Amino acid sequence: MANELQLDLFNRIKNGICSDIEFYDVSKGAIEVVTPFLDWNGSDVSFFITKEGIITDGGETISQMKSLRVFDDFEKWPFKLDFMHRYNIDIVSGCLEPNNISSIKNIIRYVQGMTRLPSYFEPKPIVDASEQYPHKVRKMAIDALLPYAPVNYEEAKRHLWAMEFTKEREIPINGISVRSDMSPRRYFRMVQIISHATSTKSIKKQHVDAKVLYPVLLKRKEEKAEVYFIIEDLRLYEPESRKLLRQESQDNIVETIDSGSQRQIGKIMIEE
Repeated sequence: MANELQLDLFNRIKNGICSDIEFYDVSKGAIEVVTPFLDWNGSDVSFFITKEGIITDGGETISQMKSLRVFDDFEKWPFKLDFMHRYNIDIVSGCLEPNNISSIKNIIRYVQGMTRLPSYFEPKPIVDASEQYPHKVRKMAIDALLPYAPVNYEEAKRHLWAMEFTKEREIPINGISVRSDMSPRRYFRMVQIISHATSTKSIKKQHVDAKVLYPVLLKRKEEKAEVYFIIEDLRLYEPESRKLLRQESQDNIVETIDSGSQRQIGKIMIEE
């Protein structure tokens, strides 16, 4: 029989876990549920519930394994089927979903398995992805802009024309200059590229904080200012950073994992 001290600690732990679970509204009517637990990488464990009541990781786990270049190892893993069965996980269109949401224990096992899965494989990065991602975004922007180039330009000149939009822009404000990572046609439209997706939790947070500083300064002085963030996958960042990016851009966020993101980038850059 448990004594008063044991029951008191048990109830405090139980109530603490429950009270630390939060949710945020995200795109397409879904919510993101953030738990007080940490995953293998030291980030908060979270998952999504769609407006249709589907529980999913939104493709984050497989996307992360592909970024770490371990997805092929997972596909060939001899314990793959056993692991998925034990943790009640199904793969549906590249997303991890629980195979039976009528059981709460089943859902908890799903969340546990989802967050543990990448830790079974040794990452194999070729180069620092944080250094390569801005180049990827600028190439996407150039490809998206080429159809808008003057028709009388030859191919090389069309490419140079598009490249001008992808150069850094400095905007002087009260004796200081704020910088936009790219130069859209609208002068007071700031476009910031958010990278470091595979870095540590603390580095990702520092990077986001630094990238948000210039937009904050610009919006204080210029009422017409618009801010856009281009990011590979918003879900790879901490809830605090995601909330900050949404807040400072008024949800003007382009995720390049989404189909149609290149077209979005082109529109952002070319609009009058």
